[in-house]
Amino acid sequence: MHIYASLLGLVLALFFGVSGFVLNHEPWFELDEPQRVSAEGTLPLAIKAELDRLAVVEALRAEQGIRGQLEAFETGPAELRLRFARAGEETEVTISRSTGAFRLEREQSGLAATLGDLHRGKHTGGLGSLLIDLTAILLILVSLSGFGLWVTLPKRRKLGLVALILTLGVLAVSGVYLFA
Repeated sequence: MHIYASLLGLVLALFFGVSGFVLNHEPWFELDEPQRVSAEGTLPLAIKAELDRLAVVEALRAEQGIRGQLEAFETGPAELRLRFARAGEETEVTISRSTGAFRLEREQSGLAATLGDLHRGKHTGGLGSLLIDLTAILLILVSLSGFGLWVTLPKRRKLGLVALILTLGVLAVSGVYLFA
């Protein structure tokens, strides 16, 4: 079980290890500045007249290539405000209710920020949360099965016990330092 769980979790643990390192040292990896893109246009009259939310969102997606999850759809007396988000990218659209004219502002982050968003599960939807949960469960399974192997292998038990005591000592001292 330890071997197969380790093999299954290897790629996930590698991804979260690399992205966590990049996130921890983000200034080192700022490969490019966020790009800001603006666009303007007008919604078709039929969509404007009905104010069908789905039709508005899909028209914007088709016409402007917007990707990501719809985070907000605010309806005001004079305008609509929509916000879309996905890892590394946020898009805001303001639509005039009287004319159907819209203004789009898109910000696309660099590679480091996108990896940070993926690592945190920010703007990744249910699939991102599922991936993080799966990785956590696999790491717990690998840790518990590794502990079980350590207990059952007498040749490595003494060295493992020393490593465990040292690790627990470092964690205890670090905990006292942080709380004190």
